[in-house]
Amino acid sequence: MGTMTKSVTHMVTAAASAALSVVLAANMHAQAWHQRSSRSPSDATPKVVASRKAHPCSIATIAGQWVFITDVLYTQAGVVDGVAIGTINIGVDGSYRGTYDWSGTGGAALGNNYIGTVTVNPDCTGTVSFHAVGDTYEVVQSIVIARNGQEIWGDFQNPVDDVGVWRAERITGIET
Repeated sequence: MGTMTKSVTHMVTAAASAALSVVLAANMHAQAWHQRSSRSPSDATPKVVASRKAHPCSIATIAGQWVFITDVLYTQAGVVDGVAIGTINIGVDGSYRGTYDWSGTGGAALGNNYIGTVTVNPDCTGTVSFHAVGDTYEVVQSIVIARNGQEIWGDFQNPVDDVGVWRAERITGIET
């Protein structure tokens, strides 16, 4: 195998592993939710509400440096398009920037820079909007902040973009 094929194979394997982790986590969450929901509402609800009131999310929750990987991304026609890995820097002002490498059926594109903004709601959901440096096409994604601000999960919103999800893990605290 050539170096490019090994890199793509490694990235697809890593993306598949990350996707499996997300599926397993979602399954565990669903099982836990089912167990909680089988109790009376007075048993489960106050704990959740109190937790959300005590720890609402904001930009400060996710400000810092992150690394991310996408699941295998597909075109709208259902054809495998590729995977991406990279960095995210989130400022306390809501700035969103970083670099990513893309590897897919059409080849590889390394060192792609992007800039944009991120908004965060108190319920730990939000939106990311960004574009490649030198381009004006805006990519919009929904996000969920997970594990007390240590992970971000994202999903593409635009119906003409690739279909897929991504996951980011924190590597440092607040980015200025």
